[in-house]
Parts: sequence; C-alpha cells; structure tokens
Amino acid sequence: MSMKRIVFLLLSVFFIPFLSFAEDIPIAPYLPAQNSPAAKTAPISVQYPYENMRIERGAKNIFLFGRVNVQKPVTLTINGTQVAVSDNGGFIAFLPVQTGNFPFVLTATTPTQTYQAVRHVNIEGTDISKFEHKAAFDKTALFPQSAVELLPNDTISLFAQGTPHAQVTFSLSGVKGAKNITMKEDPANPGNYRAQYTFKPDQKPLRSKVTYKLTKGPRNTKAKAVAPAKIKVRDAQKPFTYARVTLNGVKLRKLPTPSGNLYPFYRAYGDVRVSGVMNNQYRLQLNDKESAWLEKRRLKDISAPGADYKNTLSDMHIDYNDRRTRLTFDLTHPTTFSIREFSDSVQIILYGIDDFEESFSFDATNPLLERVDWAQTADKTYTFIAHLKEENTLWGHRYKFEDNKLHIDFMIRPETQATWEKPLKGARIVLDAGHNPRTKVPYDGAIGPSGYLEFQGTMALAEKLKPMLEAAGATVLMTRKGDNKMTLNQRYDFAAKNNAHIFVSLHYNALPNTTDPSAKPRGFTIFYAYPHSFDLAREMHAAFIKNVPLPDEGLTLNDVLFIPRISDFPSILVENAHLIIPEQEQMARTDAGQRIFVQALYEGIINFYQKQLPPPPPPQPVKKTKKRAKKK
Repeated sequence: MSMKRIVFLLLSVFFIPFLSFAEDIPIAPYLPAQNSPAAKTAPISVQYPYENMRIERGAKNIFLFGRVNVQKPVTLTINGTQVAVSDNGGFIAFLPVQTGNFPFVLTATTPTQTYQAVRHVNIEGTDISKFEHKAAFDKTALFPQSAVELLPNDTISLFAQGTPHAQVTFSLSGVKGAKNITMKEDPANPGNYRAQYTFKPDQKPLRSKVTYKLTKGPRNTKAKAVAPAKIKVRDAQKPFTYARVTLNGVKLRKLPTPSGNLYPFYRAYGDVRVSGVMNNQYRLQLNDKESAWLEKRRLKDISAPGADYKNTLSDMHIDYNDRRTRLTFDLTHPTTFSIREFSDSVQIILYGIDDFEESFSFDATNPLLERVDWAQTADKTYTFIAHLKEENTLWGHRYKFEDNKLHIDFMIRPETQATWEKPLKGARIVLDAGHNPRTKVPYDGAIGPSGYLEFQGTMALAEKLKPMLEAAGATVLMTRKGDNKMTLNQRYDFAAKNNAHIFVSLHYNALPNTTDPSAKPRGFTIFYAYPHSFDLAREMHAAFIKNVPLPDEGLTLNDVLFIPRISDFPSILVENAHLIIPEQEQMARTDAGQRIFVQALYEGIINFYQKQLPPPPPPQPVKKTKKRAKKK
C-alpha cells in the first residue's frame, strides 16, 4: 500500500471517535440568536459557525469561535486539540473538517468538572470516505454543471473531483483530437483534477458532452462519469447574440464567478453583444479586445439589431457651476462605459460607438479641466482623457445617463468656514455605522466570541464620535439612528441627497471561514478606492497608528467594497479591529476600548481638514511695558 493511501486512511481513523459519539452531546448555543436564560449562562457557547451552517466545497480547515463560561482555571479541547482561552473566556480555533455533516466536539475541563457541547457544520460535496474502497466521481463537482457557450479559439478550464491519487482523463464528444486527455491532480487538494483545453480557430459549431474517466483507483478499480451540462461552440461567422441590460449601471466581472472579480470601473447600460455563457453568466463582448461577464438575471435576451442600427456620438460639450464641471456626451443610445480616475486626469472609455462626429466645444474658463484628448482605441471604442488643472483639487466624480446623454461631473472642493479653532466649521460629514440590526442567523456583519454584533459596535463608535465632530464645527449626518436599516445604495442616496462632503464608514473585520486567523497579525485596515480619497485615508491611517495598540494591516486600495467606490466625494471604510478575535472583541465592546478607536477616528478627520487650512497666523509678540519710577 502506498504512503499516500496510508495517510488517507489515518485521517479517516482520526475523525471516527468524534463522529461516533457527538450525537449524544448537547448542541452549543449561539447568542444572541438564542436569548433564553439557559443559553446565556451555558458553560460553552459557539457563536460561529452556527448550527448546521453550510460550508463551501473543498474546505479543509475552518475557524470557529465562542466562549467558555465556567470557573477558571479551565482547559478547552476541540476534537482533541487544545485551544487557548482568553481572560474573558473567549476562544478562536482553526481546525480540520471533513465533507458532509461534521461535528466539532468541545470539552471544557475545570479542576472539579467537565462540560461538553457540539457544533455541526455541513461541508458541501461528497464525503471523502466514499472514495476509500473503489474509484468514484463526485457528480456534483464535474464541469460543467450548467450550460456553457464559447467561441472557436476560446480556452476552457475543466474540473473533476473523485478518488485521490488516481489517473483521470477527459474527452469532448465531436471535437477532433480531444479524447482521453490527461488531467493533473492538485497536490494541495488531493482528489481535485484540472485541465485546460483550447478549441481550434476553425472549430465548427457543435454541442459537446464532457466524459471523465478515472483509472488506477483502489484495488485497480475504474470509474466513468458524464458532466451534467454540455459545451456549445458557437459559429465563428455568427458569434454574437444580443441582450439588454435591465439594471442600468450594473458592474461587470472579470471572471464568471458568483461574487468578487469585479471590474471596478465598468458600468453597463443599453444593448450589449453576448459572445459566451458560463456559470449562469453572459460574456459581454465590449470590442475585439475586451470582454466582461454579467449575471443572466441582469440581462434580457433581445433579437439582433436591424441593419440600420447605429450608435453615434454626435456631440461633446462642457458646462460648469460652483460645485462641478460637467462633461456631456450626446449619444443615439445609452451604452456601456468605463471611468477611471488618476492623480492628474480621468479616463472615460465609451464602448459600442459606431461613429463619432468629433463635435466638441471646450470652455477653457471651467475651474477643473485643462483639456480633453480622445482617440479611437479599438473597434467601436473611443477613449477620452480629461486632464485636470494643477491649481485645483478634484474632490470626486459622478456619472449619470439622462435619456441618451451621458453626464460626467467633476466635483469641486466644497467651501467651508473652517478656522484653526473650528477646523470642521461648514463641513458636512457622513458617519456610517456599518451593517444593520439583525439578531438571527445569518447575521448582518461580523459577530464576536461572546455574541457582540458588528452593528452594535459600529453604532457605539458613531454615537461617541458625533458630538466630538460637532464640537469642532461639523454637521454630522448619521446613516443609522437607533434600529433603522439601510441598504448600501440607500446609504449612498442619503449622502448625496444631504450634500455630504466626506463619507466615513465604520466597521469591524472578520475573515473568510477557511482563512487561518493566526496566519498573520490582525488589526485595523483603512480602505479607499480613488486618488481623491487618498488624503483622507492617509490621515486616518496615521491616526490609527498613533492611537490604536493593534497590528497595522495597512492603508489599502480596494476597488471591490461598495463604500470606498462611492466616487462623488472622499469616501473611506475603516475596519477598526477584528471582532472575531476575543481580545479585540473585548476592546470593541468596552467603553475604554471604544474611546481609543473614536480618538483615532476624530484625529484622522480633523487632520484631513486642517491640512486644507492656510498656516495659522504667527503668535503676536507680547509688548513689555516699562514700570514707572515711584515718586519720592
């Protein structure tokens, strides 16, 4: 028997004791989802993961955290592994799991008594023990699971999951030369097999089924499986279908994934060309060089446009007022575009443009733009570079379509009445207490080992910070008051409607459940997305380094989070600490700890505004008066 198979069997044996008797142990409560007195005083609680939580396929280790509520000293083990308990009873651990319904057995031992509790999780996929005795595939983990449509010369990534340490091949029906092609096993994830295949440029249209074969399994067994969906290769002569965007301004993805992988600068409007389908997403062909992905639910299939369909950019002009300089593009139809800000310019790319009449009136008296350059950079694609004047600061930018006119607004720094005594006088500051009240799983935001929720912690910070900013002269706009709930878009709308000058969003951090919390120091992070937000982010970061005794995780450019991507004005997101770490949760929920964060937040905002002020006047010398001699 090979060493790999011995390790595989030993892992199974290791987990058997916990699997066998876990059903006789009480389930650990989680707070505040269970608010009964008995749950509140339970010897062991587990806040995360909650009972029978689904964990993504392929997870090898996940973290769990909670609290031990028994007399000290206490020793805690989870599935036989000893876990450190903090002074307040909190704990967090990163432990191995197996596919299927998996138990964590927690045992707390004091000098006089032993307590136990169990937490179950459901790891998606087929239980690895089913592959122990014979060759087999997990049919729910064969690519593709849903319809795929591609073009000749496209490359696909194939994936299969089955018995580890075997030989796996794939075949594509009807595709010449695509039979029994070897796949490679992922050394970090045994049982996961991957391969890539590129269709030839002259590939004819077809629908191909994918067949996987596994050989050299246990006892020399074999397995064969066909993927649930087929791959369609489109006709190279008629590569496109057409669709209409149903959510104007929706963001596009680099890859066909259900989340993440956003192209942060793209905004989809109007009718689009579709050149592929994968994972229930459409591939939008922006031009002959660029493509992006969008969920099917954001599109409506339409027929091909008529021969007379033409999107013309007929005019471009500038107007301005005391708040913004506006660049307007007159189009025949709304179209997808991208907008990207740099320190000295803003790049705007319009896609799907058949003709540009190059009519442009530029008013050089506008306060922000020095000039605008343009060029056709690809098929149906025009790129415009708006160069900024050196003497003025871009405060932000915004965009909107009105009928067939695309308006790009370049925002001017708002005037305030700031003084060194009142550095925030006239400033309109949005304080956004992140997340919403929800005390049932799944929670909105993070939760700590003792059950302290992120929405509670961020509200506590905002309520302490608000009067401090007001005392310095600011008008403070709170997105949340009490137990009201607001979506991310509603928070933006609130800020725009109330003429906000800056936006500061308060949060506590968490991690993906398959990330080891102890892999590196965890602490505070400041996120921003645009050059015009950098100065605010930098001052906030410096204030946290000065005041907050936690690891510095950096001043981070982030083009995925919603709040930093608000482009109208300087906007940042502050992750004050990691709520999932017991000591940092304790800091977040106590008055003394909250005041440390609030002082850093206050100084960051004050220093940002004070940098905009002229130097304070030098102190006036004190005149010395001569004493008169007394008359004798």
